[in-house]
Amino acid sequence: MQISKSIAQIDSTDRIDSHETVISSLELGSIENILHSICLAHKMGTLAKELPIDLQVQQLLRSSIVGSIDEDLLESVLAALLDIPTDESLEIIRACLDLTRSRRGSIFKQLVSTVMQIYNQKKTGLFGLRVAEICNEILPDSLPVLQVLGYLYSEIGRYSEAIAIAEQYYQIAPETIDRLFGSCQIQRAHFTAGNWQDSDRRIDLHRQLLMEIVEQSPFNLHQGECKVLLLASFFLPYTEDNPRVNKSLQNQLAAIYQQNIKPINIDAKFGKSELAKKTGTLRIGYIGSTLIKHSVGWLSRWLIHHHDRQSFQIFLYCLNMNREDQFNHQWFRDKVDITSYFAIDSDEIAAQIRADEIDILIDLDSLTFDTTCLVMAQKPAPLQVSWLGWDSTGIPVIDYFIADPYVLPDDAQDYYSEKIWRLPQTYLAVDGFEIGTPTLRREDLDIPADAVIYLSSQSGYKRHPDCIKSQMEIIKAVPNSYFLIKGKSDAATIQDFFGKLATEVGIDLDRLRFLETAPDEMTHRANLAIADIVLDTFPYNGATTTLETLWMGIPMVTQVGQQFAARNSYTFMLNAGITEGIAWNTSEYIEWGIKLGLDRDLRNKIHGKLRSSRSTAPVWNAKQFTLDLEAAYREMWAKYQSDKPPKSPNSVES
Repeated sequence: MQISKSIAQIDSTDRIDSHETVISSLELGSIENILHSICLAHKMGTLAKELPIDLQVQQLLRSSIVGSIDEDLLESVLAALLDIPTDESLEIIRACLDLTRSRRGSIFKQLVSTVMQIYNQKKTGLFGLRVAEICNEILPDSLPVLQVLGYLYSEIGRYSEAIAIAEQYYQIAPETIDRLFGSCQIQRAHFTAGNWQDSDRRIDLHRQLLMEIVEQSPFNLHQGECKVLLLASFFLPYTEDNPRVNKSLQNQLAAIYQQNIKPINIDAKFGKSELAKKTGTLRIGYIGSTLIKHSVGWLSRWLIHHHDRQSFQIFLYCLNMNREDQFNHQWFRDKVDITSYFAIDSDEIAAQIRADEIDILIDLDSLTFDTTCLVMAQKPAPLQVSWLGWDSTGIPVIDYFIADPYVLPDDAQDYYSEKIWRLPQTYLAVDGFEIGTPTLRREDLDIPADAVIYLSSQSGYKRHPDCIKSQMEIIKAVPNSYFLIKGKSDAATIQDFFGKLATEVGIDLDRLRFLETAPDEMTHRANLAIADIVLDTFPYNGATTTLETLWMGIPMVTQVGQQFAARNSYTFMLNAGITEGIAWNTSEYIEWGIKLGLDRDLRNKIHGKLRSSRSTAPVWNAKQFTLDLEAAYREMWAKYQSDKPPKSPNSVES
């Protein structure tokens, strides 16, 4: 039977109403034609879920000989089928992967990379996980496959499997940089689960790898290795409060990272911005992957809301997120001059920032998203600033780190590579939080009406055993008290962890309550009202959780350290108008916890102060905070202009 028109002859000028039209023009006996039809239907957006079944592709692929089908075609089909998360698609993916030969490694690597992109954008991981599992079955010991597989296991809460995959990766890793990545995966899986068992040994080995990298100072690393290099010190602030040592190590890693970033000609990729530049205004760009219902999104939205649009032109660069996100539209996209959405192509993002002629670029992600780091390392804007998302990255081309008088100690500049710019009152302010309807009640938790309720609401990363022991000492010393424990972690692991520490201290396990995650942020905040006292974590404090606690008027206890992560609650409490509950060491932390538990009048006094401070305190005055930050932008730019070397007579204005 002769085909009237081959798939190669069908171009975009042909009118094709659906994939059925394409298929009818093909010889169904030709597997390559069928695969081409799948690719074309996917390109046209008409690839239906029934297509794989209709064509009986599985049987045809299984009867094909390895190497008989062009591998570029197989790769295209695999990419198309990732958009159709069905069991049938999985079977066809498996059959296609079985037919790969000379390019098997690169095809598998690209496939799992695409799986990761889809997961990051849509947060739907079960189908992608099955794809990664199939890849691992066919090509075991592939580092790229193990990397994605371990990450997805951790993301969906299958922590024991994530740990096993990470340890497998570590054992077969050929180079120090690969072993470092394996170690990162191991730490991530353990801490996300809330498993601190043997953490000292694990972190010591991890630190040794970091020191080896610093000593080797590798050059010509590829992008994936650069990512590992920069993000590998992420875990240290959770395990100890030692910024003088850890920030120095981070700065050295960031310097090696910077020297490995390959510069591109970003000026040549885009023309001028579509928005004309107003005379006398500054162009401010905010870049992040978190301008959604995320801590950074909830906290940064007020700055965007209050920005002076006459004096500043505001650009947003939203990375790796759903451009239809309604929270993003309400609080960000519709309140600025230009919003751009990108996947993870750092060169494209940097080129657009340069084309938009951004004067000051603000990094909202810091070490929490590698693509943002890659963009910042390209230096697409004359001035670059880190704010809010985490501590600073140490990347040499970041000019400033936004702080305040309290969140960093006076000598912090000694170990920060960025210039610390201290705002006059607070490095962050919000106008408040939306509150929903509570779903937690004492009677539902079998807690007496006259009991004292303590609450800790943090992720497994922040559950340092020493801090938990202090919390247990507080519970033990306050009669008729109960401890509510909430936060993302593995339920069995965290219950076993807290249970063992409670038993060591001599607390009846019946005084502990483990809470499930609330269905949304508004309900979570409303449920905070069940607590009489919130116990903060150390050496890594809460940030958004602290602000939510203070907004609800709940007394809290925090321990102040030296690192940024150990001083967030301190600055927020001071800027909310209270000092009660601020501890400077472990003994004071326990003393404050006991005192607040025993003294109802003191709790009521703090509650009253917090409620009245809503109209007066700096931390609740986002408009004034915005004015302070805008003044800082103007000063930064004036200093940049004055520090620029004079242009030669033959120079051309950029």
